[in-house]
Amino acid sequence: MNKSGLRCQSMNKNLQAISGLKKVTAFSILAIALFCCTAPSTSTTITWQHYDRAVLDRARQEGRPVILDFFADWCIPCHQLDRFTFSDGRVIESTQQFVMVKVDLTDYESPEAEQLRTQFGVTGVPEVLFLDVQGNEIQELRVIGFLGPDDFLPRIKLALEVSSSFIASDPRE
Repeated sequence: MNKSGLRCQSMNKNLQAISGLKKVTAFSILAIALFCCTAPSTSTTITWQHYDRAVLDRARQEGRPVILDFFADWCIPCHQLDRFTFSDGRVIESTQQFVMVKVDLTDYESPEAEQLRTQFGVTGVPEVLFLDVQGNEIQELRVIGFLGPDDFLPRIKLALEVSSSFIASDPRE
């Protein structure tokens, strides 16, 4: 075999090795992405309700604060909120007094999603809103983007304090 034949054979082997390396790299990236974006299985979890105006009305009638989580299936920070923040035991325990509502904006440009974004002033996902017992947003607690459990917990505490101040000053009691 001449030198050019040996070079071609050598180049073919190198190309095959590179192609195999690309496949292994792609598989590794996919495995890491799946690990990072899926929630761990825990025995205790937050019980979420799907958004419905009646859910908010019932929470107001019962005098319960609400956490609204605006999310989309394609949103990586939304999955991180589920995996790291909403699966944290301290967050789960602290949110027991809240009505927890997920608002699905996966079809972000749909008329329904646009109406909800306008109604609640949502600029993107993830976005988390805290509503007091009267159904009004506590605007200074709004979360835009990912927030870990250590930074999320003080917001829960403040929302509960605001809500208890409404309950304490309620003339019906």
